[in-house]
Amino acid sequence: MTFRTSLAFARCSLLALALPLAFATFACSPTNQTAASNEGGGGSDQSTGSNPGGGGEGGLGIGGMGNGGSTGTGTFEACAQASEVASTLPLNMFIAIDKSGSMNDDDKWDNAKSAFTSFFQDPVNQAGKINVALRFWPDGNCNGDSCDINACSQAQADLGPLSDAAHVQELVSLYNSKGPDGNTPMFAALGGAAKWGIEHAQASEGAEVTVIVFVTDGEPNGCDENIDHIAKHAADAFATAKVPTFAVGLVGSNEGDMAKIATAGNTMTPFLIGNGNAEQELAAALKAIQKSTLACVFAMPEATGADPIDPELVNLTYTPEGAGPVTIGQVGSEAECGPAGGWGWYYDNPENPAIFTLCPALCTNVQKDDGGKIEVILGCETKPA
Repeated sequence: MTFRTSLAFARCSLLALALPLAFATFACSPTNQTAASNEGGGGSDQSTGSNPGGGGEGGLGIGGMGNGGSTGTGTFEACAQASEVASTLPLNMFIAIDKSGSMNDDDKWDNAKSAFTSFFQDPVNQAGKINVALRFWPDGNCNGDSCDINACSQAQADLGPLSDAAHVQELVSLYNSKGPDGNTPMFAALGGAAKWGIEHAQASEGAEVTVIVFVTDGEPNGCDENIDHIAKHAADAFATAKVPTFAVGLVGSNEGDMAKIATAGNTMTPFLIGNGNAEQELAAALKAIQKSTLACVFAMPEATGADPIDPELVNLTYTPEGAGPVTIGQVGSEAECGPAGGWGWYYDNPENPAIFTLCPALCTNVQKDDGGKIEVILGCETKPA
């Protein structure tokens, strides 16, 4: 197996996608409201449960849960007004697929078509909040002669949910209508994908996650062939609108070129697909992209009454699979996550937040924990990191 997954990027988010919204209210009482300390150690008034406190872990105070691991609102039972499982944001994927003549070789076209068709038709994806737009290149006015970035930004299957059977059929039918032909105008194709991504991310105003999935089996051939100029499109998409680019290289692509695109697009490592098990590897790569994108960006809860939610009375807990909840401290912004990524979370806009995002180091752990959950606790003073 030759593909490598990249799970380290700032707007990384599919942990709670399949989890129902669990909302419950709790009575307040004038007892200790302190969250787990950074040092860990035993406690006296913080919670009750069956797992005794112990030493801290990595500055998180995992062991500092007093006389137990607690459940539900954990250490916030004294002041919590409500608790709910964090809700992931809708995911918008612009998939740009190379259909150059070399895709005829080694069954690459058929393998890719089978992998994408399975992804579109996967019942798990159809049950989630995944929207897909599809563009083939070179195709139509998106080609190596015109090098028209605007044309390459036009989806041939417009953005629609995989929960819509008609849209899934549109995606599959579009794929079936295409075949390999032409050269590899990578500059125009990635430029168009970046343009689409920026426009959709800005239009959603942070209420959705937008990503680019860029698939090729070749090296630049046509238009501007300078890989640094090509990769700059991915860099611009992320710098302008926090849209990451996932580079997927089939056999024939240049590993160094794909790495430059992935690095510029803030996903760091490309997916490199070999011929031996190409269909399965590409399908696994698509699953990894989906999961890494949605695991760490969440929507703010909606107020259930007349009063808005006070952003200074919001806390997050992370419950790893098989363990008790851990309180995650807040940082002021992504920049404050720390040089190693940091265990923390931050708002998109502290004054009027619409989303919150986990810091990279915590995000990486959450992505690996299929059985864990992120929970939002309302009503207690926000714990800083």
